[in-house]
Parts: sequence; C-alpha cells; structure tokens
Amino acid sequence: MSPLLRAIIVLLVVLLAAHAPMLLNDGLFMDDWLVLKPRPDYFIDIDFLLNGAGHPIFYSYDTFANWTGAPIAVMVSLAVAGIVLGAISFALTATRLGLLDRAEAVGLALIVWTYPGYQLWAGKANAVYVFSFGLLFIGAWLLTLAFAASGLQRVLLRVACALVFLLSFALNSTIVLYAFVMLGLFVAIWRGGDASDGFVRRTWLASWRCALGYPELVLLPLIYWGSLNIWFKRIGVYAQHYDAHFPTLRELAGGWQAFFAAAYRDVLAHAVRAAITVPTIFILAAVLVGIVLLLLRSDTKPTTSRLGILAPLALAAILFLALSSPYLIAGLRPSSTHFYESRHLLMFGVPSALALLAFKRQAERWTAPGVAFAVVFGAGLILSIGMLWSDYVFMQARTLKQEALERNLAGRVQPAATVYALDDGFFDYPSRHVPFGLAEVTGMLRLAWGNQPFFGFALRAERPDILRRMDEARKAPGSAFHHFDPTGPQATISFQPGPGAAPNQTLVRKYYACRLLARCDVAEFLAQLAQVTIKLGPIAGVLPIEKDAAPSR
Repeated sequence: MSPLLRAIIVLLVVLLAAHAPMLLNDGLFMDDWLVLKPRPDYFIDIDFLLNGAGHPIFYSYDTFANWTGAPIAVMVSLAVAGIVLGAISFALTATRLGLLDRAEAVGLALIVWTYPGYQLWAGKANAVYVFSFGLLFIGAWLLTLAFAASGLQRVLLRVACALVFLLSFALNSTIVLYAFVMLGLFVAIWRGGDASDGFVRRTWLASWRCALGYPELVLLPLIYWGSLNIWFKRIGVYAQHYDAHFPTLRELAGGWQAFFAAAYRDVLAHAVRAAITVPTIFILAAVLVGIVLLLLRSDTKPTTSRLGILAPLALAAILFLALSSPYLIAGLRPSSTHFYESRHLLMFGVPSALALLAFKRQAERWTAPGVAFAVVFGAGLILSIGMLWSDYVFMQARTLKQEALERNLAGRVQPAATVYALDDGFFDYPSRHVPFGLAEVTGMLRLAWGNQPFFGFALRAERPDILRRMDEARKAPGSAFHHFDPTGPQATISFQPGPGAAPNQTLVRKYYACRLLARCDVAEFLAQLAQVTIKLGPIAGVLPIEKDAAPSR
C-alpha cells in the first residue's frame, strides 16, 4: 500500500468515526421543518425558496430529497459525501501541488472537516451547506488535474470543474474561497511565465492568459449572480434580511470581533467546560487521535524557512477577514449560544487549520517534525473532535425531546385549538437546551395531528407580539409561512421533564443503548422522557392580533 493511499484511508476512517453520530440522528431542526417532509403526507410549501429567498439550487436539492420519500437519509448522505469527498480532495490537491506533506494534508483536512464552531453538522437542510463546501474542494482538485491535462481529457475536466464550482455556490459565501482558488490558478500561470519579462509584464501576461485561458471560470460567479438577480430575485423579508451595505470601519471591527469570539474564543471556552463536565468524550477523542498520530508521520524535512511559517499564518488571517466580510456586508453575525446561528461559521475551520500549520512548522525549529505534529495537531484534533461529539450529543438530545413531545401529542385527541404556546420546562433543566423554534413547534403539531393551519411557538423564545408579527409575515410576498395561521383558538402546552429525563450525555447514552443494543424499548424510553399537559384558553402574556378598525370590503 502506497503511503498516500494509507494516509487517505486514515483520513476517511477518522472522518467517519468523528461524524458517526450524524448517521444516528434522524431529527429535523429549525428551518428543516419548512423544506423537508418527515412523512409523505406532511404538508410543506417550498416555493418560497424560488420566489422569495432566491435559492434555486437549494430548491432543487430539497425537491429531489422529498421526491425520494426519504429526505432525511438523502440529506445525511449529502452531508457525509461533502465531508468525505471534500476532505480527500483537499488532501490530494495540497499534496499534488507540493504545498503540504501527507501528514500535514491529512491534519489540515481533519481540522477543517471536524471544525466544531459550526454546530449544525447534523442539520438536514443545512446539509446542502456542507455538500457545497465539499464541492468547492472537489472543483479545486479537478482544476488541478485539468491544468496538467491535454486534449479531450482537459476539456471534460474543465466542464466538470465549472459545473462543480457552480453547484458549490449554493452556499453563497463559498465564492470567497473560490476567489482564492482563482488566485492560486493565477499564481500557477505566473510561475510558468518567462522570468525575463520582468515582474510587471509577467504579472500582466499571467492575468491575460488566466482570463483568456479559463473564461468559463472567470465569468462563472458573474453568471451565477446575474441569473439570481434576473430570475430568482429576493423579495419581501428576504430582501430585507440580506440588506447589503458598505459597513463602516466601526461595524467591520465589531463584526470581526464577533466572528472571532464565536468561531474560536467561545469554542475554546466551551471545550474547557465540556472537558470538565464530560471528560469521557475527550478521552475517547484522545484515543482516536492517538491512533491517527501512530499511523501518520511527517515525510518531509522540517520547514525552517521564515516564509514557510509566516505564509500560512498570514493566509489564515486574510481568510478570516475575507470569509466574514460577506456576512458583515449583509449585516449578519454568528452566535455560539444558539446552534442555528453558527451556520455562518462552516468555513472558519480553514483559518484555524492554517494557523495550526504555522505553529507546527515553528515548533519544528525546536523539536523533531513528528513531535511537533503530534503536539500541535494532536491537541487541535482532540479539542475539535471532542467538541464535535459534544455538539452531536446536544443535537441528538434535542431530537429525542422533539420526538417525545410529538409522540405524546399524537397519542391524544387534538384539543379545540390551532394556536399553541409551548411552555418548555427543559429550559430550566440542568443540561444544555435551546428553546424550540416556531418552525419546530409548528412542525411537531402537524406531524402529530395532521395538515391543519397550526401555529406553535416556544413561549420563552418569542416576544409578546409574536402573533401579530407572524400574521404580518405570512401575508408578505415570498413568505415561508403562508400555511401558518396565528388567528385561531389558543392553548398552552406544558412540556416538563419526566421521570426518564437526564442530562444530555446520559440521555443520549441510554438512547444509543436502546437503539443499538436493544437494552430497552425506544417508545417506552421516550414516553418516560417528558410529561405533557394542555390547557385551553388564551395564552398568557401574548398580545392578541389587532383587528381592522373598518370592515374590509
């Protein structure tokens, strides 16, 4: 077995082990309930993706997934494919270009594709994000092959490359990384030029050859954005949500600070708390990483040049600023406290991986390459995989709580109400919990009692004017909430921890024992998880919808 093949196998096995909990999580989260059908008779209206949000590629993926009748399995498959193929393509591209040795390539790929700042790895609709991210690196690998190919093979590789890059734009911010790929193409053409031309002429000629030699790649982002703005223009609340503007220097500084805190500082702080609370997860991560370190060894001489150390560190800083800029221009910021708001952080594992590479190369000045790799990347991978598993535990526990509520509701006769407030007692339980979103509560009601004009929300997660705001939102053009009706009779659902409730890690461990080892009945396990009661009548603390002063004609 060749050393490169062995390295790829190690990468594949570790990625599958790190993301194994994704395969067991069949739950929907937040906006997943608006675009995916957990059951064939579950009603959704995803036209808003085309006629409001301007996401035709998302629409195509979601439509196909629902058409198969197994959308959750399809989306999990997309996410796994994006993780595995993206990481392998990253490693192959880096080693083929001679930028990294095999151990460095695998180490960076593992850091990027286990990055825990992005907590939505188990999200189903957001699997398109993960797949798009992977497609970008697949496109880079195809471009690397096309650059050295000729004839028909070169033509086919370039067509495939353009198509893959186009599909990767489903996650709009990948265009930033695409710009860096194109910069790499320019550098390759520049290095192949005639040194006697001088720097200025050589640079101009390289730019000209890049534009003329690869016009499809140069025009691709323009074609994509032009198509969106002509045929799939954002309207209504989505036009307001993506209110592009030129941020001030103060906004940029505050935004970059928020991204740094959510992407790195908070991840470290959460890792320390998680390691103290649940050390078992990090011990298992250390065992897995130890196996990786035994199988991977640096196969190049130590990088002692100052450029080899400073270049990845500088690139990490530049990428961090560049990757966050599109969100800051749109007025968006991430949050580490709500898992859904981490969706802006998927690609921020790339800067952290490059920073670790710089630290590892600096450490090689003081010790052997193998020791430097083990210390720097070993510590980084233990933290990354440990936190990744911790987040998977949280998401699995969230799925179990949703399923417990839905099963309890399905087992009783529907009350005479269509608007429900959820009084979520797990919010006070001594284990991490985030209140359910309105799409989740409404989705559970529809799943339990059928396709009626339900509207549900978590009482503590919304403001008192939630009904009024939803009434306005459902009437807006391009709205995702046309099938929500906040005007019907009201009731309050009390959802309190039951005798089977436990901290997230204990709850998930018991669930895995039930599901995988058949140590208990899953239905009985869920029935013990929560106690549910329903009280009919106006919802306390929520403002009624205002009636028109004059009758409508």
